[in-house]
Amino acid sequence: MLPILLIAACGEKNTEPAPPPVGWHAEEGWSAPCYFPPDFDKLESAEGVSARRLARQAALEGMKSQWLGERDDGVSFSPGTVEDIETVLLGRPEQIEVVSRKNLEMCKPAMTGGSDDSWNDWLRGLPGALTEGECMLPFTYTMFDYLDIGAGWHMSLPVCAGDLVVIKATSGDKYRVSESGDWINAEGVPGTSGVASGLPCDLELCGEGMLVGRFTSDDGHEDMFPIGTGTTYKPTANGTISVTINDTTYYDNAWYKSGGITDRTGVTFSPGQ
Repeated sequence: MLPILLIAACGEKNTEPAPPPVGWHAEEGWSAPCYFPPDFDKLESAEGVSARRLARQAALEGMKSQWLGERDDGVSFSPGTVEDIETVLLGRPEQIEVVSRKNLEMCKPAMTGGSDDSWNDWLRGLPGALTEGECMLPFTYTMFDYLDIGAGWHMSLPVCAGDLVVIKATSGDKYRVSESGDWINAEGVPGTSGVASGLPCDLELCGEGMLVGRFTSDDGHEDMFPIGTGTTYKPTANGTISVTINDTTYYDNAWYKSGGITDRTGVTFSPGQ
């Protein structure tokens, strides 16, 4: 009888790497787990948009619990900072994905014996980094206040690039900018100019005592402009508009009084069409 040769069939060894962890996970030698976000693109492809949204929510809640010191892992950051970050991310949920990946990078060194100072610094600057270049308060409302002829720039109004701002001052209210000067309204002293005068607005059309405006962009650029009893201004960047009367000394300014009634110039800011 011929010998029977038995050949054992051996299965091939599984060499595929294990899938990356999702959720709380600690590697060997770590003092505590870090939050591992999923691959959000793959998750949406496999399970749909709703799964991606739920994963964002889970990631934010997970990171918050650690930032606030709720995991007893020695990590704890300012509640105010955490609140600011949450506010920004709730309005920009897509940014949760980017933040969760970066947060994992910042967490790993802290769990392997390193300091969390860099992590803290990153979190503190995160709200500003996420909103950089954005305008938080478009000008869609009307603001009214009284002009202060005894002060410099005031009535700060936040505006966004492209806002159309209509500024009007009451024309019947009078004041003077020197003890012996004429009574004027927001149009200023007739025939005067701000050119080479040292006045806050040194433009040709910015007369002495006139109501003038200053736009200061978020990056510090300033633009002066005349207002008088009315003008329209359109900023080219995000920033703030403030006003003053075109004067160098304020101590000798006075409102006109008649019959026990003192004039006061009202200034209205409203959105243009």
